[in-house]
Amino acid sequence: MAFYNKRDGQHVSARESFARIGCGETPYRKLYTSDYVLDESLTLCRSQTGNHSLAVELGTDILNSKTMVLLKVDGDILKGSWELFKQRAEIKLSFTDCSTAVLARTHGVSDIFTFDDDFNSLRFHGVRSI
Repeated sequence: MAFYNKRDGQHVSARESFARIGCGETPYRKLYTSDYVLDESLTLCRSQTGNHSLAVELGTDILNSKTMVLLKVDGDILKGSWELFKQRAEIKLSFTDCSTAVLARTHGVSDIFTFDDDFNSLRFHGVRSI
């Protein structure tokens, strides 16, 4: 989201990080996201910028990306996400964050590219810049 929203405080950092990923200048060759993150990103992009075309560009870029893998929330991930959401009231996690955590654990992902510190409480390594 920060990559597309010029008013976002993390816009420059996001642009720089994705440029490095695109040039192969990071240890990360693939990025993982999910259908829930796609949904949340498109919704936030449109509501925060008021720009439908920008939200469409974001969705198109994610769906056509050669460096991004789109993981899908299935029934087991949904149940695990719900359990995590119920159990961790002390952490300000959205349900989408919970699904991201469960998907990451399921796929052996330990580093999460985020500007949000909440994942550190779940023993993930939050990466703000790549």
